[in-house]
Amino acid sequence: AQTLSTKETKVVLVVSANSATVTHLELLNTFQKMKQEEIAKKYPNSRFYLGLLAGSYELAKNELTPLGETTIIMYTEKQFYPAGHLLSENEFSPGDEFDLGKTKGKVMSMKKGELILKIE
Repeated sequence: AQTLSTKETKVVLVVSANSATVTHLELLNTFQKMKQEEIAKKYPNSRFYLGLLAGSYELAKNELTPLGETTIIMYTEKQFYPAGHLLSENEFSPGDEFDLGKTKGKVMSMKKGELILKIE
């Protein structure tokens, strides 16, 4: 695994359509290189949201794991295919625990179009 630190990097949050939890994080440029069929096969029954990561993360086999003191902004209105249910401000409150693949974060704030998460 490679540990990287960044002021800001674009990511894609893979959200399970069933549970509304983030199952994986991908770097945006890696995600954009994949064909839709590949994505559908790798992440069945999922939705994909644009996000911004500020802090440290580990990268192993294209799987991104945020490390402590990292902030992630999830743009709840910027969804890749398939368009559909968008996450609403009413679904989360500050302090709520939030699954992010292999790690957990806390909801710092939720305002129109942005869910701000902090990895502790």
